[in-house]
Amino acid sequence: MRNRVLRTLAALVVGAAPAAAQAGGAWSLTLYAQQSFPKQTNTNQQIAEINDVFGTHFEDWDDATNLSLGVQLFRRTSTRWQLGLEVDGSRGSIGGTETVLTEAGPAELEFEQKYDLYADLLAVAHFLPCPSCRRVTPFVLLGAGVAYEKDTTTLTLRNEFLDSGLRAKSDGTFPVYTAGLGVDVPVPANGAWYLEAGAAYFWGRFKHQVPARGDLAPAPEVLADTDSTGPNYWIGIGRRF
Repeated sequence: MRNRVLRTLAALVVGAAPAAAQAGGAWSLTLYAQQSFPKQTNTNQQIAEINDVFGTHFEDWDDATNLSLGVQLFRRTSTRWQLGLEVDGSRGSIGGTETVLTEAGPAELEFEQKYDLYADLLAVAHFLPCPSCRRVTPFVLLGAGVAYEKDTTTLTLRNEFLDSGLRAKSDGTFPVYTAGLGVDVPVPANGAWYLEAGAAYFWGRFKHQVPARGDLAPAPEVLADTDSTGPNYWIGIGRRF
């Protein structure tokens, strides 16, 4: 009887050892590039209105490549969960210059919307539905945090008789959320390095009124609406340590 009890306890200890090691916290760091498809509904509509008024063909954010770089740091807290932080950052702009007809003759209309900085910080979790998988490790991504953005919109109309313009600046913070699916593929098999790929949906919107300066401004204040909501996908490389 005593030997049977000892064998049972030994089996339990051996069986629990891998889970205990995982719960002790294996760290992982992932660097990735991400392509996003934000809605930017109101912003694109404002660009369409400029095109309608002046007869121009400026592109909107649906025509732009919205790339960002990011890093995630995780700690394995159990066989099925790892928790950590995510930081993303990007910069970008759209715009152009076209010749338009005015009562004062042909003039150059220049448009630019520039994101000087977009950055976010999220608390993130990976749920591992198959913790025993080795060749490919799938995960469910959940995250919530805060983002900061700073952008400037300018519109200028110039010729030898005209020098008109509009300038509006926006900056501030807003809450963001994300959920998605992904996989890690060890390279080589069972190695410390891995490739990662995934897709997610992102929720985040910063909408407020900002001062508009210049004689092309339609009102003393205009709507600034950074609507980052939309799908995204990413590829990256990471290491466990």
